[in-house]
Amino acid sequence: MALVSNSPRRAFQVREQLQALGVGEDAYDTVITSGELTRSHLERDFQGQKFYHLGPQEDRATVEQMDLFEVDHADEADVIVATGLVGRDVDAHMPLLAKAAQNRRPLLCANPDRVVRHEGKMFICAGAVADRYEAMGGPVVWLGKPAPPPYAASRHFFAEHAGREVSASEQLIIGDGLATDIAGAAREGIASILIEHGVHHADFLAQGIEPLMKQHRAVPAYRMEFLQW
Repeated sequence: MALVSNSPRRAFQVREQLQALGVGEDAYDTVITSGELTRSHLERDFQGQKFYHLGPQEDRATVEQMDLFEVDHADEADVIVATGLVGRDVDAHMPLLAKAAQNRRPLLCANPDRVVRHEGKMFICAGAVADRYEAMGGPVVWLGKPAPPPYAASRHFFAEHAGREVSASEQLIIGDGLATDIAGAAREGIASILIEHGVHHADFLAQGIEPLMKQHRAVPAYRMEFLQW
C-alpha cells in the first residue's frame, strides 16, 4: 500500500499529518509526495545552482538544507520551485514570474493540483500557477499526479517490496481527482476507483459524472461515493 500525494511537503511531514488524523503507519507501507520528488529532482539536477521558492512558509522543509543557493527574485534563479501560492490570487503571481518565463527558467511544480478540498473549503494550489507560467512560455516540470514521476517511484517501491517487477494489472489506484488520480492511472494503464465525495462532489451534484469525465478525458474503472475499505 503506497499513499501517493500531490502534497508539496516532504514524506515525513505527511506521515505526521496522517498520524494526527488517526491513520497509523500500520495502515500503509510507504508515502510518496510531490514535495519529496521535487527535492530529489533538485538534488539530482540543480546541485550548486540558484533557486527561488514560491510558496508558503509551511512548505520550507522541501527546499531547506540542500546544496543550492536561494535567491530573493525569480528572475535571478536557475530554477523556480513552486510549492504553493503566496496569497490567493493567481494573477498576482504573474508579474513576479514574467521575466523568468521569458528567459525559460524551469519551474518545478511540487503540487500539480489546481484546487484541493480541505475541511469543506476549496484552496487554489501550485498547479494553477504552473499552468499560467507554461502559457507564458516557461518550461514546467510536473512532479506529481498525473505526470510519470510518482508512478515511477511507486513501481520502484513495489518492485523492492515484492522482489520482482509488479505489473500494471496487479495495481489499483484510488483517488478523487479526475485530472490527477484517474487521468494518471489511465496513462499508466492501471485500473482506478474514483471517490465521488471529494474534489468534484459539488460538480457531480450539479452536472452528473458524464460531462466531467468527458471534460477531463478520464474514465475510472470503478466508482465509490466514499472511501470505504
